[in-house]
This record gives sequence, C-alpha cells and structure tokens, in this order.
Amino acid sequence: MSNNIEKKHEIARRTFLKDSALAVGTAITGSLLLSGCSKNPNDYLREPKPKSEISSDWLGKAPDIPESKINETKTADVVIVGAGVAGLAAARAASENGASVIVVEKAGTWQCRSGQYGTLNNKIQRSMGITFDKNTAILENMKQMGYRSDQRVWNYWAEHSGKDFDWLLEMAPDLNVIEETKLDDIDRNKINLMIMHYPTPAGYNRDEENSPSYPTVMAFLPSQEPIQTRVYNKCKEQGCKFIFSTRAIKLIRPDNKGRVQGVIAQHVNGKYIKLKAKKAVILTAGDYGNNKSMMKHFVPYAMDYVNVFPNRDAKDKPTNTGDGHIMAVWAGAKIEDGPHAPVIHTLGGPMGTDAYFLANAKGDRFVNEDIGGQQLSNAIYRQPQNFAWQILDDKWPEQLQDMGVAHGSVNYCLPASENPKVPADCQWSIGRMGYTSREDFLKTKDLIVAQSLEELAKKLCPKSIQDQKNLLASIKRYNELCHKGHDEDFGKMKKRMFSIETAPFYAGKMVGGAMLVNMGGLTVNPETGNVLDRDYNGIEGLYTAGNTQGGRFLVDYPIVTAGVSHAFALVYGRLVGTVAAKL
Repeated sequence: MSNNIEKKHEIARRTFLKDSALAVGTAITGSLLLSGCSKNPNDYLREPKPKSEISSDWLGKAPDIPESKINETKTADVVIVGAGVAGLAAARAASENGASVIVVEKAGTWQCRSGQYGTLNNKIQRSMGITFDKNTAILENMKQMGYRSDQRVWNYWAEHSGKDFDWLLEMAPDLNVIEETKLDDIDRNKINLMIMHYPTPAGYNRDEENSPSYPTVMAFLPSQEPIQTRVYNKCKEQGCKFIFSTRAIKLIRPDNKGRVQGVIAQHVNGKYIKLKAKKAVILTAGDYGNNKSMMKHFVPYAMDYVNVFPNRDAKDKPTNTGDGHIMAVWAGAKIEDGPHAPVIHTLGGPMGTDAYFLANAKGDRFVNEDIGGQQLSNAIYRQPQNFAWQILDDKWPEQLQDMGVAHGSVNYCLPASENPKVPADCQWSIGRMGYTSREDFLKTKDLIVAQSLEELAKKLCPKSIQDQKNLLASIKRYNELCHKGHDEDFGKMKKRMFSIETAPFYAGKMVGGAMLVNMGGLTVNPETGNVLDRDYNGIEGLYTAGNTQGGRFLVDYPIVTAGVSHAFALVYGRLVGTVAAKL
C-alpha cells in the first residue's frame, strides 16, 4: 500500500474512532441504548429480526484457489493475520527476537478500541502498593465461568501481565499517570493512564462480597490509540511489513497434515496474494460477534443483541467475523467447547450498577441486585421488555460508599464543581465513572422523579393499575426486609439494604448491556499459544492470541478483574510472537 493510501485510511480510522467514541461510548452507558429502536418499541435491546433467514452453515468449505490465480507471493519467518492489539504485540515481539514479519489486515489500517487493561503487579501498581492474591482472584473468575475456561491460561495472565504491561509502557517514556478525579490533567501530547476504582471506599471488604472485584484496571485516555500508534511504528522500525485492505481467506496446510506453511489472502481489489511463513502463522483475527451464522450456531440466544463493535474493514463491514476461527477449523483446529460468552456487561441505570432496588416492567423484584454488570444483564434479559427500574430515595449520597466496587459502580458523591467530567473522546475508554454529584445525577437522561411512591408507580407503570400495585407491594416488602436487616427473599447483604422512604424518589431504566464482542476461540496449549487439533495435539506452525484464542472466557464474561481481555491480548500476543520467532 502506498503512503498516500495508508494516510487516507489513517485519517478515516481516526475520524471513525472519534465518532464511535461519541455515539457508541454513550450508548453503552445505558440510556441511549433505547434510542434508534422505534421500529421495535417493545423490545428495547433487540433490533428487528432480519427478513432473510440466517444460515446454519457457519463453516462452509475452504475455497479452492489454484496457483494460477495467485498474483503475488511474499515470504517471511512469521505471518500474522490481524493487526489489532494482539497482532501488534505479536509483531513487535517476533521482530524484537530477530524474525522477519508480515502482518495482513483486512481493514485499511491497524485496529484498536477502548483502552482498559487489567493486570497484576505492573510498575504503577507496585509503586502504589496495589496488590492482591492472584489465586483468589482467578478462582472467583473460574467460579463465575463454571470452571470451563482454562485455569492455566489465567495463571499465565497473572504471572506475566504486570511485566508485559511494563513492556507496553516502554513505548511511553512520557507517561502521564492521572487520578480518576483529575481528568483535567490529561495531556494530549503524552500517553495518559488513569487508575480506575482506586482507592476503594474504606468499608469495602472483598472477602464478604457476593461478587467481588479486584484493583486490576487502568485506562489509557482518551483511548489506547496513541500508545498503539507507537507500537505500530516500532514494528515498522524493526522491519515488519504490513499489508492492509487484504483479507486472509485460507491457511496453507496441504491435506491438513504437517506444518501450516502460510496464508492465502485477497486484496480488496480482488487480487490474491500468497504469504509463505518459514516458521509460523499467528492468528489474531478477533472474535466472531458479527458473523450471524456463527452466533446462531454457538450462542443462538445472543444473535439479536445490539452489537456495538466499532471496527470496520476496507469494505466498511465489521472486522469481527470469525475469519481466524473458520480458517483454523478448515486446517484441522478445534474450537473450544462452549457455552461461548457474549460480553454484555451493563453499566447500569441512573446510579450505575450499584445495588439499589430493581423491579421489572411488571413491578416485581426479581434478583439480588448486588451482582456484577454481566450478571445483571443476564437477569435483565430474562425479564419483560429486557429492562429493570432502578429505584432509590433521596438518601442516596450517603449510601454510595457502602456500595460494591466494580465496572459500572458509583461510589462517591462530590460537589458539582469537583465532580470529574468525562471528555467525550474518553467515554469509550472509561465507560462509567465512580463519581457523581447531586446536580449531575438530576441531569440523568430520562430520570423519573416523584414526591410519593404512589406518584412514582403511576409514572413507571401508567398503563397498568395492576403493575402499579405490584410495584408498591414490592417496595413495601423490600422496606420491611431493610428494617429487619435481612433479605429473606434474595439474600442481599445487610449493609446494602437501603429502604425507599425519603422523598423525593428517583427511578430510571437499567437495560441489559449491548454486546461488545463474543468470546469463544481456538483451543490452545496454554504455555505456548500453539493451536490444538481435535485430538488436542499441537498443529505445527499455527499460533493464536487475542479474541481468536480460547481458554479465557466461557459461559460469561466476569468483571471480577476488569480489563483482562486487552491484557490477555497483550500477554499472549507477546508470547506467541516470541515463541514463533524462536522456532
């Protein structure tokens, strides 16, 4: 690709990421998920069903591409499919270890989004004394996923994420570390890193939590694009060659025996290119959340979740279509057993994911509200119209410090002048702040305020007197349990049983989270990232990382250790790049 064409795609990518931060970033915080659904008003998080039937044949057959159709052949030690976080990490690591590298990417340039990383024992954490027991954190993740993920993969994250994040920060000698309350300190000429959800409120004790979380997450602001730009430039300085607007369509492994020898790819102009790998092919091609046939096969219940994945290819189609998964299976690889895991953690209602009273559209309480955003989404998606009313009274400012600490939590009420305001271009990377003020809370979109519970019930359920009665009965019962100090119905801990008695009363919708990506990937050797076949034997010359890799998240996407998906991409990207280079 010429420099002019690459610059054109770079400008388009920056414009798109800026726009998506404004539109998509706001949507995932909750209220705007209700907009744009006028064609389907009774099902707030589902788009109208497509008119055409989705095929069940997600795999199809590998294309037959004769040698006569190959327009060009290139050779390198390592060929990498996909130039996202994992692909860039793999390219940097492989080239640092002396390998020649070709990276093929179907988008117009390299890809990234958001900016949160969940690590253990990086240099910033060490300097602040932030630590926790790795096994306790890992075991909580394992429990929430039914022990279906590979604990050895999680062990590798725990043992390497700190030093690998430090390796990433080598790209940021000008690092500007900022506190969550000091967003005005962002310096857009530097790499900015914000520590999130730290320090935790004085009364937070994860040993007594129903759904504990750990202080793993830091966020690059306004996104990770600035630091990944430096990674990309470092790769080029080290001799990596990037081929953009070119989709990998088939692995080269004759008769599905022996070593994977390379990749056949097709440029957006239709021409085929053969990329021969002297050592290995690394698949870092992302997830399959925008491949409807794969979603129908692996997670049919999640097919119609609103998908807010922002990255687009050179044909302006979503990039996360399972290309790496499909090519690998054609070559004999095993996709991990399910259930696979849609990432749908809600960021909550007017007061985030804090454990305030929830009632469904019928006015019934239905869950222990003191759970993480992913679990809240799971419960909400199984309620009428896929939403719940989050209801609280006027004592909420004094209650926040008793709430849990997790992705979407709000823990502090400050004077309006001190409440940090999230810049629009940081929204996608931050998600939800842990701070608010009375004034800012009252500006919440679609917030409903009432001076009596009866008035509130009429506003929330205007079309059904029975639903109003149900809601008032549910609140009455809840208040009784609060005074008892024991949640006999759903088991919420005593210190978060706040009665709803002091006017004015507030309510807003908490909707199930939109889908960011869908987790479920190729079965791997956890020590090397080598892709395994259906008999759990390694496929010579084939490696994977990022959202194409399995072993990380199954059943659900826990938010116990927020930001670990990017961290997995980093650590396994570095691992497979290093391993491949040394073959």
